[in-house]
Amino acid sequence: MTNKNIKLFFCFIVLPALFVACKKNNDKIDDFASKYKYPIPAVKLSKDAIVGAYYSNYTSTDWNKAQPDTSLLGKPYDAINNPDILPQQMNFADEGGVDYLILKWNAAAADNSLLNAFASARTNQKVKMVIDYNTAHLKATNAAPLKGTTLKTMLNELTSLVQGHISKDYYFKIGDRPVILLSPINLPSSALTSIDYKYVTDTLRTELKKQGINPFFIGELTTGWAAPVNYDATALAAMDAIVLTSWNTPDYDRWWAFYSFVDLSYQNWKKSLEQMNVQYVPCIFPGYNEPSAATQRIIDRTDSNYVDYCNVAKRSMGKDQLVIINSWNDFSRGTALEPSLKYNKQFLQITKREFKVQ
Repeated sequence: MTNKNIKLFFCFIVLPALFVACKKNNDKIDDFASKYKYPIPAVKLSKDAIVGAYYSNYTSTDWNKAQPDTSLLGKPYDAINNPDILPQQMNFADEGGVDYLILKWNAAAADNSLLNAFASARTNQKVKMVIDYNTAHLKATNAAPLKGTTLKTMLNELTSLVQGHISKDYYFKIGDRPVILLSPINLPSSALTSIDYKYVTDTLRTELKKQGINPFFIGELTTGWAAPVNYDATALAAMDAIVLTSWNTPDYDRWWAFYSFVDLSYQNWKKSLEQMNVQYVPCIFPGYNEPSAATQRIIDRTDSNYVDYCNVAKRSMGKDQLVIINSWNDFSRGTALEPSLKYNKQFLQITKREFKVQ
């Protein structure tokens, strides 16, 4: 075969074959994309969702971190020592249809001060309080698990919180059941037997019932993305509901198809928990941008992105239609729902539009 004939053979035989091969590969890529990156359908609610938001007790250390945006109230604000801050935040929360703010409690003096500040600041606002009880200060270990005197300490603390706040009209309830978060229920491998959550919650329910309290426990997993099969089913089933708090990701694939991947994960959680008669509580954010993180992928704060995330949540809510936003005011991670200098009340307005029946 002459050189000329070889060239003709390549042009008419080899190149078309390469084109077909490339086309087949592109078809596979398109199939993959349609399966794992798909439009999120709009969901119209027939009744209002119950919206909570994690509140950060910002200190000077927090304000000193790099931030992509900051509060419309200015910085640095101090909600405990500045009595003007919390009333303004409560008014904002009402505007956005936020039903309760989640205040973290780990037996620190500042935790009690924040609860008291909230109680003092609230006047005619609708937004209420929910306590996120963290077990870290109890120092439960495999050798000294959360039972006996340690569990008695936990019960005494919750009894004090019941008397001081949980029994009050500013505390959020589902029906007549006050909502209490228990955190963390994803125990590290070094402490897997330190807390028997079924034993703990059964004991707490029995003792709190004597005080007229029927708690609605939300178990808090301080991670995201892992499937329910990775967690202790007994611990999950001990709760009335489960929330996973962290859905930002440095992973490219998850970032590339973020809302689809979250949707698939949420659906898996909802289905798995329903088999245990436990509700899934989707946890979302308006956007994510943490400048101080070693590695991160920014989730842009746009109307369309946040609407997609709201619809992902609405597709996976349990019977009480609970959703939690992380966060109300964590400006260092760029997740704040609180009105900001850059976005004003934009994301508050979207939250109310998406989760409340107009």
